[in-house]
Amino acid sequence: MRYFLLFLLLFSLSYGFSEKERDTLLRIIQGLYADKVYNVTAKKCQEYLEKAPPDDPYREKVLKLMFHSYFNAGDKQGFIGALSLIEGEKISPETAKEVFSLGLKLTEKDPHFRAEIVRFYIPFTKGYEKKKMYILLANTLKEAGLWGDILKLPDIKEINLYKVVALYKLKRYKDLISFTEKMEQFLPEDKDSVLYYRGLAFFNLGNQEKAVALIESITFKTPKMVKFLSDYYLKNKNYIKAEKYLRILSLEKGYKDYAYYYLGVIEDLSKNYSKASLWYRKASVFDTKYGELARKRLSELKKAGVVKNAEFYSVRIILYTDKSKAEKLIKNKNLQGCFVRKYKKFYAVYCGKFASRNEAQKKRKNLIKAGFKDAVIDRISPEN
Repeated sequence: MRYFLLFLLLFSLSYGFSEKERDTLLRIIQGLYADKVYNVTAKKCQEYLEKAPPDDPYREKVLKLMFHSYFNAGDKQGFIGALSLIEGEKISPETAKEVFSLGLKLTEKDPHFRAEIVRFYIPFTKGYEKKKMYILLANTLKEAGLWGDILKLPDIKEINLYKVVALYKLKRYKDLISFTEKMEQFLPEDKDSVLYYRGLAFFNLGNQEKAVALIESITFKTPKMVKFLSDYYLKNKNYIKAEKYLRILSLEKGYKDYAYYYLGVIEDLSKNYSKASLWYRKASVFDTKYGELARKRLSELKKAGVVKNAEFYSVRIILYTDKSKAEKLIKNKNLQGCFVRKYKKFYAVYCGKFASRNEAQKKRKNLIKAGFKDAVIDRISPEN
């Protein structure tokens, strides 16, 4: 009995925590939290966890209160630091999920910290939920640009495409080619993307023909893939194939200026200056590098006397008495392909340059849907 009492005494001293001290510290923690002194509350919670034995009945409640304190204080650093303090801590899956949910909210705009939250929670998950967490972790690491960490994740079909992207970003092209030998380790819907990166890897290793053949074989090509092919065929002067892909790109938002300009270049090289000028005019309305190049080339063609200024159709959406207000509208609404022209005593905002009224009609319908109910089509004479 004497040895047992001695053991209890040594046990309590090792944690330096009497029952009276524990109750006092609990009251302090509760009072600080109620008074919203969250940073101090968190520190007192840490003090409690350091002193309390592993089987303390209040341990898990204090732990939760610590994370709620860091959350309410908006202290991401403290929250992440506390995760390392509780490694090996025996907590319920419910508590782990509560900490995980708080962490996700706190680190919503910070993928580096969010990755740590997901890593913490994965050991508390099973089956389908665990797979979902690995997918979330892979996506979070991608956002953070932590490509090396992605490669450390387990081989799961749902995240193997992330590994392909990581290998490409790390310029490990030979490893990428080796990893993508067997397509059965990827989801069917990821096949096209895997082939694209496999093609890029061959391209970067100097095997351009293999790269193009792979990307050509992709069934549903993204605009990025189509642009890759159009670039390749332009550089290799295969203008028939280049035109094929440029026409596809001309239908894609964000690529129209590039497509219009190079369609003009192809006609220009064949000395079809009238057709070239039509494409250049379409490109010229964009405030981009290709729009600027198109305007410059149009000016050169006009000076050379090989093309004349031609009338075109455009959609007028609004009138202003002040030119700066018209220009401000285009900027604020991000109206791509729109410009300001004088209309009687006013300044009009026009959108698009079209060779026919039918082409302009499609644009008018889209602008009406966008809220410009008074949109009308005008035939415009070129500026001198």
